[in-house]
Amino acid sequence: MKILCPVCKEELIKEEKRYVCANRHSFDIAKQGYLNLNLKSSVKTGDEKEMVIARKEFLDKGYYSFLRDKINEVIDSLNLNNLLDLGCGEGYYTSSFKVKDKIGIDLSKETLKLASREDKSTQYILKTIFDVPLADNSLDGIITIFAPISKEVKRLLKEEGYFILVKPDVYHLFELKEKVYDNPYLNEVEEIDIEGLELVKEFKIENKALLNNKEIIDLFKMTPYYHKTAIKDFNKLLNVENLTVSFCFVLDLYKKSKK
Repeated sequence: MKILCPVCKEELIKEEKRYVCANRHSFDIAKQGYLNLNLKSSVKTGDEKEMVIARKEFLDKGYYSFLRDKINEVIDSLNLNNLLDLGCGEGYYTSSFKVKDKIGIDLSKETLKLASREDKSTQYILKTIFDVPLADNSLDGIITIFAPISKEVKRLLKEEGYFILVKPDVYHLFELKEKVYDNPYLNEVEEIDIEGLELVKEFKIENKALLNNKEIIDLFKMTPYYHKTAIKDFNKLLNVENLTVSFCFVLDLYKKSKK
């Protein structure tokens, strides 16, 4: 995959510790290995360190490995030459993909530091998933796992290219919400129509696991609920020694329509 300059859209060429385009726009490769193409620098972007650490420690326990295996099963069946992971995080899923040419994009430096340090099979890029520095109609496959759907998907996919969307199912983490909220709610899951793409197949993947207190806390911290929950409600989890939690996911496989 050719990486494009975010300023002038010319191809970026790797030169030792940086990438440079024909117009001499230059972008550094971080010491961990990711490429910083984020033009809007700010003090804080993407997931914060506490959430990243919690997610890594939880995922390293293998509780979501059944989901990772299913994703790889689907990817392997598609015979992709290249693959883009939008919102790749710390690379837990990306690193496992058996595709020779793959790129992971995320806006969190903290996640990409981990991803790039541990996974040398993927080129990680610091950039928003809503402005991807890759050419039109250049990708065989794109995947988004627990992240918003980018408008860039249709532009980037080749004709008859594939898009994989992974999202929580209705009862995902319901037992956790029962412990925290007075009125726990089910997740809203609906079929999403994406312009120019056709839903080919939907998979539902479920599992349960008994978690200890540390794992319960880490799991909650890695979800969007953490920043939306009052401290008094979050503190209810501190006294939960063990809890069996449901992990429920939906994997939707889309295909870009012929023109």
